Amino acid sequence: MIRTFYVFAFVLTVSALTVSAQTTDPQFSLYMFNPVYYNPGAAGSEGVSRFQLTHRTQYAGYQPTVIDEGGGQSTQLFSFNVPLAKIKGGVGIYAFNDRFGPTTSQAVQVSYAYRLALKNGTLSLGVQGGLLNRGFDGGQYRPGEPGDPSIPTGRVNQARPDIGVGVYYNTTDYWIGVSAKHLNQPTYSLVTDRSTDPVYRSLFLTAGYRLGVGYNLDVQPSVLVQYATPVAGGTTVNVNLLATYDNRFFGGLSYRLQDALTAMLGIHLLPNNALRFGYAFDFVVGSQEAKSPTSHEVQLAYSLPAPDARKRPIIRTPRFRY
Repeated sequence: MIRTFYVFAFVLTVSALTVSAQTTDPQFSLYMFNPVYYNPGAAGSEGVSRFQLTHRTQYAGYQPTVIDEGGGQSTQLFSFNVPLAKIKGGVGIYAFNDRFGPTTSQAVQVSYAYRLALKNGTLSLGVQGGLLNRGFDGGQYRPGEPGDPSIPTGRVNQARPDIGVGVYYNTTDYWIGVSAKHLNQPTYSLVTDRSTDPVYRSLFLTAGYRLGVGYNLDVQPSVLVQYATPVAGGTTVNVNLLATYDNRFFGGLSYRLQDALTAMLGIHLLPNNALRFGYAFDFVVGSQEAKSPTSHEVQLAYSLPAPDARKRPIIRTPRFRY
């Protein structure tokens, strides 16, 4: 099965490196807490049922000169995943809303992962399917010459089916996964009926390792790689080092290649650390002339108590006997 993992990962890598257009996938700094968003094979891998909500303001205050106020990118992501031991798998769902200037994207994806226990870990094969909606509001533009027929003025929205696959391997100490999105390459005609705007396949690689360096301190290096074309800004590489103290407080630093440095912190609350709050602050270090210098991201997650597998005892009482 490990050989199957490497073969599948190689095929996904080759297919993604042949793409030639930009995708609509939002980016997140707290990626290590969003496994289901990046890989359907990660559904159920956390061992708990977890709800999660993330809000990101990308390049806060950024304002293009050709559109009305509110051109900065804003993204909201909701996800939920649950392990299903009886069917040797897990189920997950995520939905996001993304807005950048006159363009919008919304997606709803449902994923299923078949999880196979191996000697040292668990290998998962996942699939996902749903809808990807893209919109364009030409009315936000401020044309130099009013009435220019080449600038659309109305609002257009189109929804298309969207599918993806992923493979994910995790143990107590580390994890690695490869996934591909937009396998069917949904195509849109948002500006004119004669122009098409396809969403080409994209590939994600995630990996991380948990290292105990003391009685109350764990260190977790991780990496996220998204393969993209030079037209879309090139391949995106995120490297992170996260430290957790007393299994409750966490903080870390990230670097997004040729883009930003990120500082993050958070806390686990409630019994069994059921509630988690996280915050990430990005400071742009690359291409500052085309971006606002900061980005902000907040995340709130809640995990449901694990079900009690023990059978409840039968309590007999004469009150309810007839």
